[in-house]
Amino acid sequence: MQKNTSPGMAAPIFPCCLLVAAIFSPLHAAPAESPFGAGASTSPYGQIRTRSEIDKKRVVDNSANEALMHTHLRSRLGFTASPAPIGVKFEMQDTRFFGSEPGTPQNPATSTVGNMKGLDLLQGYATLQFMDLQMALGRQKMSLGAGRFLSTLEWHPYSRAFDGLSFNYAMGAGDLTGLGFMVRDENPQLTRGTNILSGLYYTHKIAPSLTADLFGFYDKSQIGSNVAGVNAINSDLVYVGQRVAGRFGPVTFEEEFIWQGGELYTTESLASAAFQLALRLGGVVGMHKFNAGLDMLSGDDDATDSDMNTYRANYFFGHAYFGWMDYFLVNPRYGVIDYRIDADLGFLPNAAGAPRVSLKPQYHFFMPASAPSQDDEPYGQEIDLEIHVTAIPKTNFIFGAGLFIPGKSAHFLPAANTTVGADNAPGYFFYFMPVVNF
Repeated sequence: MQKNTSPGMAAPIFPCCLLVAAIFSPLHAAPAESPFGAGASTSPYGQIRTRSEIDKKRVVDNSANEALMHTHLRSRLGFTASPAPIGVKFEMQDTRFFGSEPGTPQNPATSTVGNMKGLDLLQGYATLQFMDLQMALGRQKMSLGAGRFLSTLEWHPYSRAFDGLSFNYAMGAGDLTGLGFMVRDENPQLTRGTNILSGLYYTHKIAPSLTADLFGFYDKSQIGSNVAGVNAINSDLVYVGQRVAGRFGPVTFEEEFIWQGGELYTTESLASAAFQLALRLGGVVGMHKFNAGLDMLSGDDDATDSDMNTYRANYFFGHAYFGWMDYFLVNPRYGVIDYRIDADLGFLPNAAGAPRVSLKPQYHFFMPASAPSQDDEPYGQEIDLEIHVTAIPKTNFIFGAGLFIPGKSAHFLPAANTTVGADNAPGYFFYFMPVVNF
């Protein structure tokens, strides 16, 4: 158990040596979930994904602790065209709950009339390529590294896209991605503020099974928001990080560290000195993969001083359905340490050797990262299981279940909405999610 952790003492230095050595290597790969992996020809594509779920995920009081059942539909249709050196991508997405659209006042049963709010542009951008340099302008997805800082949130019904400009430069063994995104513009007529994200992400293949990343981002928000239980925060933050991941024989490993510095603004200016740390050690045996490790997002145990040491994860994967459920979409002020064990067990290989059936269990034990001694109790435990069946080409049938067992500090979770002594009954969910791509 780690109590009253000081963010300034936790930075692991040794992986930086690998980044220096990464100058001399033979491989290159652009970010997979970005504008720079598009095909060279026109390619219409689409997806139909439904998710039928029974859940009672929130740790709430007795009056609201009821199970819900709903089916969410995500439909996509798009195309890419890349007549060099110019390319385009256009993708529409419709998202809705079954039965959620209103009917007419005269006949409330006549749904699906007059409600088009679920239909929106997911991606729409143009690309330009000159030798090893590619640029993309418009609305685009972007995921870098393991997605701990920047992710497309693909598990979410709506997914995440950004508006702005990005580029990718291939440098032999290295790969540099840069971006400048307007994340949010609240009211351009009143000039009430914007949220702008910019940065660089460098990836280097030291060997076919060893990758090192180095990155830095600047995130400036003039729009008030809520983070870690503190209202009306504007931010002026810098993120610097590194990541090393690889495999030696059957052994796999990963380490990632992100430092957050700068200022947060409420009624006064608060200095920020926070971090995120991820460690993994695992193994591969045939089609089976195993991992153990932790994710740590720093916290702040003193609300009276002039700094805030809670890590602010604005654009990360935030996986609410499988691991972390809905409780950590906003990092609690005391931070999070997630001690975890997971596996990906494959069975019934197809002609290409990929499994037709996969079992994906996870176990999480959640603790505050930095809390006063009287509050340094577990947030809770979580057990998850997904079953993936891919017997039909381009189709994946997913069955999932999860159980969250609250601990004594569960009432500190922002999504929990509890007070001490409230009904901290276990939360659970079950779902079935067929995904059809074409």
